[in-house]
Amino acid sequence: MWRWIVSQWNDIKGNVKYSILVALWWIVTWVGKILLQRIPHLSSWMVWAILLCLSLVVFVWLAKSSKVSLGVQASAMQPSQRRSTSFPSLSALNAQTPSVTFNSYEHFRRAYYSPLTAEIEENIKIAAEQNQPGDHEGFYARFIGVGLVSYLHDMTWAYIFKSQLLLLMELNRNNLPLAQAKTYYDRGVADYPGIYVKYSFQEWIEYMTREQLLIRHPSDMLEITHRGKDLLRYLAHWGRDVNVKAG
Repeated sequence: MWRWIVSQWNDIKGNVKYSILVALWWIVTWVGKILLQRIPHLSSWMVWAILLCLSLVVFVWLAKSSKVSLGVQASAMQPSQRRSTSFPSLSALNAQTPSVTFNSYEHFRRAYYSPLTAEIEENIKIAAEQNQPGDHEGFYARFIGVGLVSYLHDMTWAYIFKSQLLLLMELNRNNLPLAQAKTYYDRGVADYPGIYVKYSFQEWIEYMTREQLLIRHPSDMLEITHRGKDLLRYLAHWGRDVNVKAG
């Protein structure tokens, strides 16, 4: 009896796990939609495009994580039988040669499908035929690429402080020592003391390094990254004013 129960659990535990993940992702998507709709001048179709791109990133990450659990099984296969689940990240843009070995079979096998997915797929196909009838693939790649980068920069814009943006603007001109960068933090504390009550200078710097906006060298010199420079170009492109930000 016990063995039967264990065997039944082993059969369904994967489905239970992904059912829970789907429920959690539905909640995250619902909350994300509400937050995105509060961003000024962001159209409804862009909200859905951002959520679609975010879902793609999450599902790709899940596909990559499954590589660890399948490692033992894959090691017993012949090289010709193995399927790679890796996908190029933004780090591939930093003077590295991208290696694209995305396993679409595994990704779509695990993906969640909804009526919204089908509707968006159909709308994108129509848009591709209308805008690039001779190169649908190029349209899809550009749509995802532009949407994903826009999403990343918009999320950074939503949460970054004015003082951090001012530091990035200065780093775009010259590298700075950590001690000098602290003057931007101190200015933010003076202008918005309530925001910085529980936000230390270390956390302020770590946010920008974690978001890959700047590099902190062992010598405590700070240097802006490619992504940091691209964020500033993106904000300039859309006319975002740093002075409207708090902090």
